[in-house]
Amino acid sequence: MIKKMKKFSIFVALLGLGFGACKKEQAAEPEKVLVETIKIAGNTYPKDSLINVFEKYSGFAKNRFIFNQEKEKFYISDYDLFVEPSDYIILKK
Repeated sequence: MIKKMKKFSIFVALLGLGFGACKKEQAAEPEKVLVETIKIAGNTYPKDSLINVFEKYSGFAKNRFIFNQEKEKFYISDYDLFVEPSDYIILKK
Protein backbone atom coordinates (compact mmCIF):
# COMPACT_ATOMS: atom_id res chain seq x y z
CA MET A 1 0.00 0.00 0.00
CA ILE A 2 2.82 2.41 0.89
CA LYS A 3 4.69 1.44 -2.28
CA LYS A 4 1.59 2.28 -4.36
CA MET A 5 1.25 5.68 -2.63
CA LYS A 6 4.95 6.35 -3.12
CA LYS A 7 4.76 5.47 -6.83
CA PHE A 8 1.60 7.56 -7.20
CA SER A 9 3.25 10.52 -5.44
CA ILE A 10 6.30 10.25 -7.69
CA PHE A 11 4.02 10.02 -10.75
CA VAL A 12 2.07 13.14 -9.69
CA ALA A 13 5.30 15.02 -8.94
CA LEU A 14 6.76 14.11 -12.35
CA LEU A 15 3.50 15.01 -14.05
CA GLY A 16 3.47 18.40 -12.34
CA LEU A 17 7.10 18.95 -13.21
CA GLY A 18 6.39 18.03 -16.83
CA PHE A 19 3.57 20.54 -17.14
CA GLY A 20 5.58 23.18 -15.29
CA ALA A 21 8.48 22.77 -17.70
CA CYS A 22 6.34 23.45 -20.78
CA LYS A 23 7.21 26.65 -22.57
CA LYS A 24 4.51 29.17 -21.95
CA GLU A 25 3.33 31.52 -24.64
CA GLN A 26 4.13 35.09 -23.91
CA ALA A 27 1.29 37.51 -24.33
CA ALA A 28 1.84 39.65 -27.38
CA GLU A 29 2.39 43.28 -26.52
CA PRO A 30 -0.22 45.51 -28.10
CA GLU A 31 1.07 47.45 -31.06
CA LYS A 32 1.68 51.09 -30.37
CA VAL A 33 -0.51 53.16 -32.60
CA LEU A 34 1.30 56.13 -34.00
CA VAL A 35 -0.85 59.23 -33.86
CA GLU A 36 -0.03 61.81 -36.49
CA THR A 37 0.38 65.16 -34.80
CA ILE A 38 0.71 68.75 -35.93
CA LYS A 39 2.23 71.74 -34.22
CA ILE A 40 0.34 75.01 -33.85
CA ALA A 41 1.73 77.92 -31.85
CA GLY A 42 4.27 75.64 -30.17
CA ASN A 43 1.68 73.07 -29.00
CA THR A 44 1.24 69.58 -30.43
CA TYR A 45 -2.24 68.32 -31.38
CA PRO A 46 -3.56 65.06 -32.86
CA LYS A 47 -4.24 65.80 -36.52
CA ASP A 48 -7.30 63.53 -36.81
CA SER A 49 -9.06 65.25 -33.91
CA LEU A 50 -8.63 68.69 -35.44
CA ILE A 51 -9.77 67.55 -38.86
CA ASN A 52 -12.86 65.90 -37.33
CA VAL A 53 -13.82 69.24 -35.76
CA PHE A 54 -13.30 71.04 -39.08
CA GLU A 55 -15.41 68.47 -40.89
CA LYS A 56 -18.20 68.77 -38.34
CA TYR A 57 -18.47 72.55 -38.50
CA SER A 58 -17.52 73.32 -42.09
CA GLY A 59 -19.47 70.73 -44.04
CA PHE A 60 -16.41 69.68 -46.06
CA ALA A 61 -15.22 66.06 -46.06
CA LYS A 62 -12.17 65.45 -43.88
CA ASN A 63 -10.08 64.18 -46.79
CA ARG A 64 -10.22 67.69 -48.31
CA PHE A 65 -8.36 69.35 -45.42
CA ILE A 66 -4.61 69.73 -45.87
CA PHE A 67 -2.38 71.16 -43.15
CA ASN A 68 0.38 73.63 -44.04
CA GLN A 69 2.90 73.42 -41.19
CA GLU A 70 4.81 76.49 -42.32
CA LYS A 71 1.74 78.75 -42.07
CA GLU A 72 0.18 76.65 -39.28
CA LYS A 73 -3.11 76.68 -41.15
CA PHE A 74 -5.37 74.20 -42.87
CA TYR A 75 -6.53 74.73 -46.39
CA ILE A 76 -9.26 73.04 -48.35
CA SER A 77 -8.16 71.25 -51.49
CA ASP A 78 -9.55 72.69 -54.74
CA TYR A 79 -10.02 76.06 -53.00
CA ASP A 80 -7.64 78.89 -52.26
CA LEU A 81 -9.10 79.05 -48.77
CA PHE A 82 -7.09 78.85 -45.57
CA VAL A 83 -8.76 77.94 -42.31
CA GLU A 84 -7.41 79.25 -39.03
CA PRO A 85 -7.53 76.46 -36.45
CA SER A 86 -8.57 78.97 -33.78
CA ASP A 87 -11.76 79.73 -35.77
CA TYR A 88 -13.05 76.22 -35.13
CA ILE A 89 -11.36 74.93 -31.99
CA ILE A 90 -10.12 76.14 -28.64
CA LEU A 91 -6.36 75.73 -28.54
CA LYS A 92 -4.11 75.42 -25.47
CA LYS A 93 -2.53 78.63 -24.33
